Amino acid sequence: MTTTTSGPGSIRRSVATGQRAGCAHCPPAEEPDLKVAVENLSRKYTKLAGVVARYMSEAGLERATRTANAARFTDELVRIVGGVETPPGKYPDCALIGRRFPNGSVNWFCSGVLVHPRVVLTAGHCQDPQSAMNVVALNAVTMTDLQDAEIVGVRRVRVNPQYPQVIGNDVSVLILRRGASVAPVPVATTEDVAAVAGTTLVGFGNSDVLSTKGFGTQREVTVDILHVRRSDDDLDEAEQALGFESDLEFVAGGGGFDSCNGDSGGPAYIDVGGVRKVAGLTSRATEGFTNPCGDGGIYTRVDTQRPFIRQVLQAAGINDEL
Repeated sequence: MTTTTSGPGSIRRSVATGQRAGCAHCPPAEEPDLKVAVENLSRKYTKLAGVVARYMSEAGLERATRTANAARFTDELVRIVGGVETPPGKYPDCALIGRRFPNGSVNWFCSGVLVHPRVVLTAGHCQDPQSAMNVVALNAVTMTDLQDAEIVGVRRVRVNPQYPQVIGNDVSVLILRRGASVAPVPVATTEDVAAVAGTTLVGFGNSDVLSTKGFGTQREVTVDILHVRRSDDDLDEAEQALGFESDLEFVAGGGGFDSCNGDSGGPAYIDVGGVRKVAGLTSRATEGFTNPCGDGGIYTRVDTQRPFIRQVLQAAGINDEL
């Protein structure tokens, strides 16, 4: 199988819009975000130019020494955004989302999570007319080696009809063509979400703060949940500052610990009495971020999407409850 990562869905969020994957419905970029993008690019290429200059200055060194130094230089440019690569089989329900073309090649561009043998959830903004989702890979750790992965076709895709007009409904339901053999992860209840302080983010997105490299390898990072509605909390100030809807979303991560481009739709897991459940889906960056990744993100609460998910299941003839 040939895989690619080009196309509008290859990022979790663009610097201009804050989205964590390409999206045909994103709001237009604002001038301050463009300024941030230019500054980020300037820093990236200044850093790259410095590394290249140092490498070229070592032309007279022994080959082995120069090779070792090159590897060290690479480490300066690329890093996990506060997390680590996951071992095989740890999160088999975390899915790669892609588009299979008639020639057999696949463009992988988003992440998702299996919540029913026939149902994968991902972000609403992952659905794009130019790269429609029609295949998922489960039990995968890297898109470069899918020999042990379970590849399943997608029969239909339903984006929450309130997205993007109503903030906080960034979710798509993918109905698979057959039941997956991978065990699905249970969905956290509202009470479950209210009772936890942290979440583990998992996805196949980029791994450096400037979001330039790393897509296609499953990684994880555990972060604090910073803002979540637990009862009648007054979150108005946080909502305005960070750009989220607390009735439908929560904010987590930051300080270099974050999801990144390509993690869109990937799961935010929580531990409930020793049971791993999915509480959220990676949506977008918080407003006012400095780097594309690392400053914290916004996650769609899956518990608030149960009515929509239930409608999609019933329309597909699936009567099971999540």
